[in-house]
Amino acid sequence: MKIEVSKEAQAKLERYVSADKKLLLDLDDGFGRFSDEGTCALLTKFRILVVDSSEDLSDYSVHLDSAVGTIYFKDSAKDFLDEGMSLRINPKTQLIIFANTKETIDNSVNIIDYDAV
Repeated sequence: MKIEVSKEAQAKLERYVSADKKLLLDLDDGFGRFSDEGTCALLTKFRILVVDSSEDLSDYSVHLDSAVGTIYFKDSAKDFLDEGMSLRINPKTQLIIFANTKETIDNSVNIIDYDAV
């Protein structure tokens, strides 16, 4: 499956792309190693997580091809997979938007670099 990444979103993500890191498009749903237990709300919140390439990504079996390389996607978020998925930048807020051809899924996707935390 493929996800389109606009040139502006590529510019934001390229600084995190390297052979020793992986990008995850993560639904913060309270499940899995990278979600804070008990902090999920009744809203859809995605994050781009930058993790070490040696991390166990067994929860992220969906691989999305993109202009910045493979982006890993959580199994539990498969309901959001659709044709025409994209990451683009809101020109007013400069935030990353995750959308498909039918809807905007999240209009403020944060980037969290776990090596910098």
